Amino acid sequence: MPGKHGPNRLANYLGVHESWMAELLREGFVVNDRCAFTFFPSVVLLQGTIACLDDITLEVEKEIAVLKGRGMTALVQTQMFRYHAWVRGAHNIFRYESAHEHRPRAHKHVYDTFGDGLEIEVLDLLDEERIPTLGEVVRELQVWHQNHARQIKELR
Repeated sequence: MPGKHGPNRLANYLGVHESWMAELLREGFVVNDRCAFTFFPSVVLLQGTIACLDDITLEVEKEIAVLKGRGMTALVQTQMFRYHAWVRGAHNIFRYESAHEHRPRAHKHVYDTFGDGLEIEVLDLLDEERIPTLGEVVRELQVWHQNHARQIKELR
């Protein structure tokens, strides 16, 4: 059985995404999902923002490679991602990124959200299982919000 980042049929991938987002919207932490899929023959893009409670915003950029096939039965797999969270009008919270020319591994940038806003650490994600899905990133952000709700309100 493939891991959470292994190849998947496009129809299943889209169904899982829609299910996660519907659940998060229903629960109320996610206020508005402004992400959209754009389909090309060799890649599917997921881009946009997810607005959450207390002006928390998550910017999503994802490239999903079409490995073989066409249409909803095509086999796809994420090849690049960037999930960037911040408090609107304040500072960054964290940013997950796939490997790129400056860092050979997927990684997470963590920021001093309630201080000077500067980056305080970069954590390499050393194996596939440590790389979160978009749904897991939103859940992490939800927990972060619960732990920092009072501090967020003091920013206003």
